[in-house]
Amino acid sequence: NPSLRNCGMLDQEGLLVPLDPIDPKFQDKLLDLQNKFVIFLTTFSSNNTNDHDYLKQINDMRQEDRTTLYINFAHINSADQDLADHVAISYSMIEPYLRQRFQKLVHDLHPSFANNEEDQKDKEFWVSFYNLPAICRIRSLKTKLLGRLISVSGTVTRTSEVRPELLYGSFQCQECETPVKNVAQQFHYSEPKCCPNCRNTRSWKLISDESKFVDWQRIRVQENANEIPSGSTPRSMDIILRHEIVERVKAGDKAIFNGQLIVVPDVAQFKMPGGGPKTSGREVRGENFQEDGVGGLKDLGVRDLTYRLCFLANYAQSAEAPVNKVSLNMEEKDDVNSRFTEEETNEIHEIRDKPEIYKRILSSIAPTVFGHDDVKRGIILMMFGGVQKCTKDSIKLRGDINVCIVGDPSTSKSQFLKWVTSFYPRSVYTSGKASSAAGLTASVVKDVDTGDFNIEAGALMLADNGVCCIDEFDKMDIKDQVAIHEAMEQQTISIAKAGIHANLNARASVLAAANPIGGRYDKSKTLKGNLNISAAIMSRFDLFFVVLDECNDDVDKMIAEHIVLIHQKKDQAVHPSLTPAQLLRYIRYARSFNPKVKLAWIGVQNYDIN
Repeated sequence: NPSLRNCGMLDQEGLLVPLDPIDPKFQDKLLDLQNKFVIFLTTFSSNNTNDHDYLKQINDMRQEDRTTLYINFAHINSADQDLADHVAISYSMIEPYLRQRFQKLVHDLHPSFANNEEDQKDKEFWVSFYNLPAICRIRSLKTKLLGRLISVSGTVTRTSEVRPELLYGSFQCQECETPVKNVAQQFHYSEPKCCPNCRNTRSWKLISDESKFVDWQRIRVQENANEIPSGSTPRSMDIILRHEIVERVKAGDKAIFNGQLIVVPDVAQFKMPGGGPKTSGREVRGENFQEDGVGGLKDLGVRDLTYRLCFLANYAQSAEAPVNKVSLNMEEKDDVNSRFTEEETNEIHEIRDKPEIYKRILSSIAPTVFGHDDVKRGIILMMFGGVQKCTKDSIKLRGDINVCIVGDPSTSKSQFLKWVTSFYPRSVYTSGKASSAAGLTASVVKDVDTGDFNIEAGALMLADNGVCCIDEFDKMDIKDQVAIHEAMEQQTISIAKAGIHANLNARASVLAAANPIGGRYDKSKTLKGNLNISAAIMSRFDLFFVVLDECNDDVDKMIAEHIVLIHQKKDQAVHPSLTPAQLLRYIRYARSFNPKVKLAWIGVQNYDIN
């Protein structure tokens, strides 16, 4: 496109490049982009009427006392392609100018809202973008994406407390008491370079009352389980949240973050203790003369200053939420119908109205596994879940259902766990022998940068409002089994370590697979006699399924034919009634209701629920 090449977006090879500040036309281009941005905010209408979307949102911000404007990137892309390209490629460069122009627009429209009533200072307004065209993985974030507006997905594993961050500092010279205001901070504490009066460069005092602070939070995000290549360890990255998007995500959330990739000095590596200068002495020609020397850079304690990538987010949302709809609160309970489009709602009602819905759902559960209909019914019951209740004494009764599959080897126990992990959102797969008590519940780790202690989520916390699949459950150590007693019944995890006292939510269903003692199930013994599990843990499970590998030529032939057909035709060999997406939407729709059992006679004679 010649127009893009003329404005500096394309080089001679046709690759997109950011704006160049050295270009003489740079300031003119910034002014042009600011004007286009204001025109977009004041004129855009998604339904081609006089109802302007963003003028209405600015009015809502004034009523709700919010300072962040959420912009759908698809709207910019459809209204002004040139503005959208520059925002995407040169985001870090033009974002301050867009915020400055937006602040001026709010001041012109609502002067009383743009100023603080207490100190009459100008409010700081922010611009956030959502619904970006592509989502990057953490593993694909490289330096070529620095400064661009991108979207990243991952699982939150750790969150820090909310702290104040100095945005614009006001300083006073300690030698001549000259004030210097609005000193921008660049990801670290930055003092003025020189006093305009006495040329002081060192002695400064921060004036907190006249400085501008903003809420700041750092979270740790890990790759999603389905994005990790085989044989690789999961990658992690720090994400910085500011202002109104702090406390929007918690440990265990699969979220999408929009923002820019930045480079910060790796202070933790630089602070590592190094050896001081060491001298080495050695004899020369057998005499007692000592020749002193210095060992090298490592002995001198000299280290290269390394850098690391970090992500500065301006918007965060749940991975399960629609990307084209702004979410102001991750915890808000909106209307059931607002979670689905009109087509999806009609499809759910069609599935509900068709006969034999139970059998159709049953055929869609792990379709590659032959038979085991009772186990599949139990998995259906676990995924639909129950209703959490609260007594008059404020005692919570769990509604999640725990299932344990016990059986002989090669009876598809692990296949059920793998299928649930790949199908159900917020599900975590782990092995009992390779998991520790802290890995299943939560641990307290020390932040290498600040020295503070933070809580890092374990498997049950990561599976909050989901399913935790534990394989080889019988091979867990006794001390590790004791650690999940509370999580399986009270659905909380209590921590009292390093001065941190917290009760964390672990509202997860547990799907476990266990092998009998000796490898084969002994029918002459009871269930307790076949399992190496304590009675306390067994009482936490609501359903036990015993799967036996009985010798039957007809059944073995059918299983063999099914396995060969799966290997030959793969996905074409099975014909589930519902696709995984349809089944997941139906389960989400069903879990949004809270049915109540009426007081009535039940199916046992002479037994009244009263």
